[in-house]
Amino acid sequence: MQALICIETPEWELTISSQHLEARQNTYFNMLSLRGAELLPSLLQIKPEISPEKITLCGQNYEFIDELPVSEVIIPKPIFFENAFYQFEWIFLQKGVEQAFITHPLKGVSDAFRFTPKRKHSAASLIGTINTSNDIGQLTLPLTLQIEGNIKQFKLTLEVLPTKMQLHKDLPSMYRCIDQAFPLWRFSLAEKTEQNAAKSQNRGNFPLLWLAQFKMLREAFELGLKIIANSPHNRLQNKNFNTKADRLKGRLPNRLAEQVREDIVNKIYDGRYQQKKKHLSVDTPENRYIKMVVIQCKHQLEQILKQLELYNNKNNKTYSRLSEHFLNELKTWQQPLLQMERQSFLKEVGNFNGQQRESLVLQQKTGYSTVYKTWQELKYYLDVLSKHSTVSMKSVAETYEVWCFLEIRKILINVLGFQEKAQLKSKLKLNDYFELQLEDGLTGAGAFEFGRLDGLNARLAHEPVFRRTSKYIRSFGVTQKPDILLEVTFPDGKKCIWLFDAKYRIKSKNNRYDTDDIDCNDYVPDDAINQMHRYRDALIRIDNQSDFESKSRPVFGAFALYPGFYNQEKADNPYQTVINEVGIGAFAMLPSTDEYKNVWLENFLLQQLGAGSFSYSTDFIRDALYVNEPARIPYSDMKQVLHHDLVLISKLGEERDQTYYDGFNNGTAKWFHIPVSVFDAKFGKHIAQELSYLAIIESNASSLEITKVYRIKKATQKQRDEISAQQSGIDVSQVGEDLYWLLELSEVVTLCQAIQCDHSSGFRQSLKLAKLGEMQEATIFSEISPVYERSVCE
Repeated sequence: MQALICIETPEWELTISSQHLEARQNTYFNMLSLRGAELLPSLLQIKPEISPEKITLCGQNYEFIDELPVSEVIIPKPIFFENAFYQFEWIFLQKGVEQAFITHPLKGVSDAFRFTPKRKHSAASLIGTINTSNDIGQLTLPLTLQIEGNIKQFKLTLEVLPTKMQLHKDLPSMYRCIDQAFPLWRFSLAEKTEQNAAKSQNRGNFPLLWLAQFKMLREAFELGLKIIANSPHNRLQNKNFNTKADRLKGRLPNRLAEQVREDIVNKIYDGRYQQKKKHLSVDTPENRYIKMVVIQCKHQLEQILKQLELYNNKNNKTYSRLSEHFLNELKTWQQPLLQMERQSFLKEVGNFNGQQRESLVLQQKTGYSTVYKTWQELKYYLDVLSKHSTVSMKSVAETYEVWCFLEIRKILINVLGFQEKAQLKSKLKLNDYFELQLEDGLTGAGAFEFGRLDGLNARLAHEPVFRRTSKYIRSFGVTQKPDILLEVTFPDGKKCIWLFDAKYRIKSKNNRYDTDDIDCNDYVPDDAINQMHRYRDALIRIDNQSDFESKSRPVFGAFALYPGFYNQEKADNPYQTVINEVGIGAFAMLPSTDEYKNVWLENFLLQQLGAGSFSYSTDFIRDALYVNEPARIPYSDMKQVLHHDLVLISKLGEERDQTYYDGFNNGTAKWFHIPVSVFDAKFGKHIAQELSYLAIIESNASSLEITKVYRIKKATQKQRDEISAQQSGIDVSQVGEDLYWLLELSEVVTLCQAIQCDHSSGFRQSLKLAKLGEMQEATIFSEISPVYERSVCE
């Protein structure tokens, strides 16, 4: 492994090593270069300060800018990246080191280090390897040393960078998007790295942020409590008591003296008389306030610790996520509160019933003002969350997934013209570690419902689960859980589904069969494309009809979303060809700027669903989806058919033999041909195979009409010179190599009534696809609803 950083002090030596650093650095530098971003130095922070004898960075001596001691080391080039392994090795040179360990909140990080005590020929050491995975931000390693019974601590903090995006630009942009839809979702109790918690305007009872805020304010809070315990606030208060006449002392008030004389005259000697006496009391509103704060904080910590201990190793079978060091630290936070609660003066203090007016003691007196201000921040922690407090975030892979989900929602609303009808945000739930989760993507918090003025309805779901027992869409084999589902429902009840999987990965190595230029362009890993094929093949829609259960494939496309960087306004999607052919592919998605927008996915969804204008009917949009190449790929020796009574309406070409015309007039015609370029341009290249009938507009005296249809036996594609004169009605053709559809005709079906047609239309204008059922009811050509046109955007 390559030694990246070596720090030598009189007490210890630290070496940080890693492998394959150059590849990650080149990826990172290339990303910055494409974006025109500046390379910023990284920092390695050490607390408390140290006085190193020597520091080496990647084999070169480090020049100290400031005088010793130092608390941070400037690293000119970044060396800490996501999804990389780093080995940390401490060698302890001083004598008496009995134990050393990392007190990280995550058990996986703490257990990754192994302490070796001093031996005859080697010093004591602590060695561990950390995989940064998809955790980016500040990685803090708290080191605790036990030296001859004494405890010594210090922290090592470094910044883990992503190689696919800019940490301080893209990630905050994604957080802002997520916070608007799912406030607080992104926070996590314990991860490898931490980040600054940004301000939010959403207030709620979220224990995780309360805990992070308490951690930041704890030391000042405890100091304030100590000052109060040593010098509690008190004030003179009147105390009423009753006493006998013979025990009255001092000068008495005139009224009391007169009452005593009257009682003696009346021979009343056992009477008791009320007196007021001033004394110092600690039962003040300010102390009652302090007592309330102590009890509330202690109760909150107890509840958090109780639940964390309960679920950290539930039934001793599940993986223990939190380390014992973290749980013990929470216990130590309670000790000052318990000690304060046992203070004798607090036993004389009553319950807090609110403040009648502002208290200068709480606002200005030493100790009281600290506790007062701390409690105000804890009470309203979400609105006054400081930029200096840090809290763990969910991994960047999880964040990217939810951001992609919300970006699709934004496209549906802003580009496709949908309006949001329902959002089940309220079903966000706290898990066992006080983290908000989007549960049950089909009906829970990760589900949005939309409607459009043209009658289209859409549902966007996050992580729907399809099992063997699912009711409508089922996975007969293994349970499937795609990241994002987009389901569109047409007014007639037909539904189409597109699946998306967010992959926070970029292809870094070609297999032996591929030649993708991964050095110049970003591609999604091969396994992500394979997973899209798996989703589409695994999901089956179950249609429960009256007599039988039918199955169909509901997924029209499955696509990976990945953090590839392109100028999408100018560049072509490298997966566009495969998307057009088979409906499987990928779209690059990154937080966009005005210059670089995520237009590939926008254009795709716009092509599929339109923008909601009334120039296209929902039937038109639906049929356009079924015309696309991916929806028309059948199993071998089978064909895909949507309309089982599809009729091609056409006029006959001019300058044909009279025998050819007579065949159509008397119902004995056997052949019909039409240029492939004309038919495919108007209807699509797959539709010819779906044709069931041919209707010819016949010339009858002074009118044009349709009286019968011919059943189509077969449709084949041939060059014009391969079609005989008998089949075409003409001896010589000037377009011998052009491709034509040749339709072989069989029996004739007579319509219930003749359909009158317009004289002005020519051959191309007369072409129309219709359903035989509608033609049986129509009387004029304009009453026939067209079926199948070219796609929405063409």
